[in-house]
Amino acid sequence: MRFAKHEWWLPKIFCLIAACALWVYVMNEQNPMVENTYTVPVEVRNLDRSLVATNVPAKVKAKIRMPRSDMVYMRSDNIKAYVDLSGLTDGDFPNTKIHISVPGDESVISVTPEYFDLNIDTYAVKTLPAVIEVFGTPDANFSVESRKATPDTITIAGSSSKIAEVDRAVVSVNVSGKDKNFVEFDSVNVLDADGNTVTGLDVMPSQVRINVKMKEETRIGNLPMKAETTGEPAKGYKVGKITVDPPVATLTAPISYFEKNSVLRLDPIDVTGARDTIRKTVTIPKPAGGSTTVSQTTVTIEIDKD
Repeated sequence: MRFAKHEWWLPKIFCLIAACALWVYVMNEQNPMVENTYTVPVEVRNLDRSLVATNVPAKVKAKIRMPRSDMVYMRSDNIKAYVDLSGLTDGDFPNTKIHISVPGDESVISVTPEYFDLNIDTYAVKTLPAVIEVFGTPDANFSVESRKATPDTITIAGSSSKIAEVDRAVVSVNVSGKDKNFVEFDSVNVLDADGNTVTGLDVMPSQVRINVKMKEETRIGNLPMKAETTGEPAKGYKVGKITVDPPVATLTAPISYFEKNSVLRLDPIDVTGARDTIRKTVTIPKPAGGSTTVSQTTVTIEIDKD
């Protein structure tokens, strides 16, 4: 009777093994294991706030093996790459391992790079003035009169050895073809004494507001002065000869002023109701952005009978 029972269960066991084998076969055929590579940022964990880690790779490439159905939902955000710096102080730590954490049953095949030479340094902060450097050629007859950065100081923070390399914080401004005042936002570049960029530091702010004031070049020139009248003389009279003494004004003015003006017009003189010659001292108008060598001139207006 016992033998009969064994004979009864033996086919069932064979069926179960066959079913399992069939399930494995089907799963491998329908949902096989696949591999994919993800680029993952590297986190620094458990480092004392008075220290800063340098030489840490910004990103690694992690090759992950997983069922094909899981790959549809897998994102690089699901994978964590990190270095655990618990208990470490400043110094050099060669061949530091980068750890990878993946969800579920996924497995890590490779990490590139997997090891790196770590340096831990003390944390430092430094404040520098924002140095504005202009480059390029402005429009003809124009130059930079002034430039201003807002804010005018830059704070840098990071490794004390990197901070020691920094000589200045520079903002480069292109003035090519400029002939008017302008405002723009430009990036801050941290340089060493040789003019090389110092990387791996926090720069605050990373951009500043630059206000550039342009100035037109000036020259000295002479323009004849022209006097004009307003109103009408008394009945039976008319405006006769008008004389300006001195007749020419010597000006220092922007070059474009001489290109636009062939004479220097004086303020009109009122001759309303006049019967006799009018002699008046008139202020010579100054050109915008310029000056005159003489501030006044004398205008004589003859009033003749009509």
